[in-house]
Amino acid sequence: MKTKILAVLLALMPVWAMSQVMQQEKETPYIEVVGTSEMEIVPDQIYISFTLKERMDGKKKIELEDQEKEMKKKLMKLGIDLKDLQLADANSDFIKIKRKKNDVIASKDYILKVSTTGTLAQVFDTLDELDAFNAGIQRVDHSEIKKFRQEVKMNAVKDAKEKAGYLLGAIGETVGKPLFIQERETYDEFPILRKAAAMPMMAMEAADQAEQLPELTFQKIKLKYSVFARFAIKQ
Repeated sequence: MKTKILAVLLALMPVWAMSQVMQQEKETPYIEVVGTSEMEIVPDQIYISFTLKERMDGKKKIELEDQEKEMKKKLMKLGIDLKDLQLADANSDFIKIKRKKNDVIASKDYILKVSTTGTLAQVFDTLDELDAFNAGIQRVDHSEIKKFRQEVKMNAVKDAKEKAGYLLGAIGETVGKPLFIQERETYDEFPILRKAAAMPMMAMEAADQAEQLPELTFQKIKLKYSVFARFAIKQ
């Protein structure tokens, strides 16, 4: 019998604890606000996609392996680390497209990461020399975007507390400890691809006029976050 009573009491404890918290919240005057924060950052990771294909130069076939060796030499001359070059699909070797009975064309799709638009312009010049196919910007990112997201979120919480402070100050009250904080909106705006797709031509033009024009820059990545917060009003 005692065991059953103890089990019932243990089962009711969480309910009792929750009711106590709700009662405390009812008795504690509070203010509710939404804090927001934004940040714009310039991408430092630009991913270029392109394809190399075997092709015919007259009666001579220009082999894919030879093109790849030449490409790597040219990229190294630009100071690019070949660790930043990879196959678009790491699990595949190369694609063979059978055009004629005795003519099989091999191709490889690549992804190359660069950090500046100046290097981007040089890479597109190099790919043009190599007669690469489908060269374009796949996406952009930032190497420390996680840190920036955390910073923006923390600033959103600070904004919430500051807002609660000056709103209460208008009526002669003081903000107290936080009772509840909840992350609301998460918003990352990356440069849209249709704008980025125009960059190859712009980049090559910039390379031709490097002495006259400043280095091109991308549209910035925009981070925006909001939090909902409840603060006690000091008594």
